[in-house]
Amino acid sequence: MLTPKDIQAKEFGKSFRGFDEAEVNDFLNEIIKDYTALLEENETLRTELARAQKSNEEFHRIEQGMRDTLMAAQKTAEEVTANAKESADQILESAAKKAQNLCRDAEIRSKAQLEEVADKVRGIVGEYERLVQEKHSFLRRMKSSVQEELKRIDAEIAGMPDMTDSTGTPQPVEAPSKE
Repeated sequence: MLTPKDIQAKEFGKSFRGFDEAEVNDFLNEIIKDYTALLEENETLRTELARAQKSNEEFHRIEQGMRDTLMAAQKTAEEVTANAKESADQILESAAKKAQNLCRDAEIRSKAQLEEVADKVRGIVGEYERLVQEKHSFLRRMKSSVQEELKRIDAEIAGMPDMTDSTGTPQPVEAPSKE
C-alpha cells in the first residue's frame, strides 16, 4: 500500500512535451493531503472497530455469564423447590406419625385409666355390698337382742303382781315397814 511519503517522494521523468510540473505537484499535494486524511480516518476506524470488537466480546462474555448465572439460578431454584417439597413431605410424614403415635398413646392411657377407674368402682361396689351386709347383719343382731330384751321385759311383767283395780287404774304401792 502506498503511503503519503511514497507519493511525495515519487519523481517523474521529464519529457519535451510533458505536463506542467507545478500543476502536477499541486495535484500530487492534494492527493497526498486526501490520502493522508483517508489513512488517518482508516486508522481511527480500525481503532474504533477494535474497541467495538473488544466491547462486543466483553458484552458476549457478560451475556454468556448472565446466561450461565441464570441457568445456575434456575437450576438452584428447581433444586431448592424440590428440596423444600421433599422436606415438607418428610415433615408431613413425620407429623402424621407423631400424631398417630400420640393418638395410640392417648388411647392406651385412656384404656389404662378406664381400667383403673373400673377397678376402683368394683372395689367401691364391693365395699358398699360388704357394708350393706354388715348393716343387715347388725340390724338382725339388734332385732334379735331387742326381741330377747322384750321377752325378758314381758317375763318380768308377767312375774309381777297386778297393781291395778277392777277399773284398770293403777294403785299406789305402799312402802314396806321397817319393823
